[in-house]
Amino acid sequence: MNISMNKNSAIIIGGTGQYGITLGNLLIKKKFNVIATGRNLKKITLLKKKFPKITFVKLGLYNKKKIKKLLIKLKPNFLFYFAGQSSPSASFRKKKETLKSNFNGCKIFLDIIRNEKLKIKFINAASSEMYGHVKKKIDLQTLKQPLNPYGYAKKKSFELVNEYRAKFGMKNYNAIMFNTESALRDKKFLIAKICLGAINAFNKNEKLILNNTIVSREWNWCAEQCSLMIKFLSKKPQDFILSNGKSYSIKQMLNFAFGYFNLNYKNFVVTKFKKLKKNEVKEKKSDFRKYLKKNQINFKSKIFGERLIIKMIKNYLNDK
Repeated sequence: MNISMNKNSAIIIGGTGQYGITLGNLLIKKKFNVIATGRNLKKITLLKKKFPKITFVKLGLYNKKKIKKLLIKLKPNFLFYFAGQSSPSASFRKKKETLKSNFNGCKIFLDIIRNEKLKIKFINAASSEMYGHVKKKIDLQTLKQPLNPYGYAKKKSFELVNEYRAKFGMKNYNAIMFNTESALRDKKFLIAKICLGAINAFNKNEKLILNNTIVSREWNWCAEQCSLMIKFLSKKPQDFILSNGKSYSIKQMLNFAFGYFNLNYKNFVVTKFKKLKKNEVKEKKSDFRKYLKKNQINFKSKIFGERLIIKMIKNYLNDK
């Protein structure tokens, strides 16, 4: 592995997803040397061609020897932990893998940084899935009562990152992420399904099957969230919320997507369930502004709701 060194460098663990690639490209614009790791060699090979400025490296989450060697050699300014099984629904089938990848992997990196006395800012991707049925806006004081194994694993890693910061004075951050979208996101997630469903309804008269249309979320644009995250990293190590405060229901998002093609979504969408399951939350809202104000950060989201949907659809239509 021949990686050129420069003054600023960042390692993104689990860097082959939307956050890793988007953040990597942003950091490159800021003259950073960016190394993104992943486990899937086929995916890494494809991404190397598509994003040649990011250095993609195959790395197992539990290979302590290789991880230690990489961190000592590079001594990065930032290490982002974005790895782990990230589907709440799949986490019921993959409980062990979900906990191991989100918690045990995170601990391995923290222990190496601590034991080797490396001065690295460590950023953990926490999640709004740590919270259960909450009526008020979510903030750092909100009780964490996860409803799925993914949320439980994220809660454990959140607490670990916090503990190491308090006990050992490590420069650790927890970024609590809410739903985030981009054309780079896996197409199995809801907003991608909605956009592709609208395209397929227009082109092929196809139906779109969804579990329900009841849920509301703050759907964020990935590039905006990455820019906001970078602003927080110039502040003291802490926990913070990444979101935009713009809440939309699935019905509204369907309206935007199908409306782009002058279609009525009700003619194309089939829903499996009329009620939510016990482990599903109808609405999640964030009190994100509190942490902007506390850190004197200026941020105003520009891409949300209909604009987000249109960007996704245009990206898919242009994707050869």
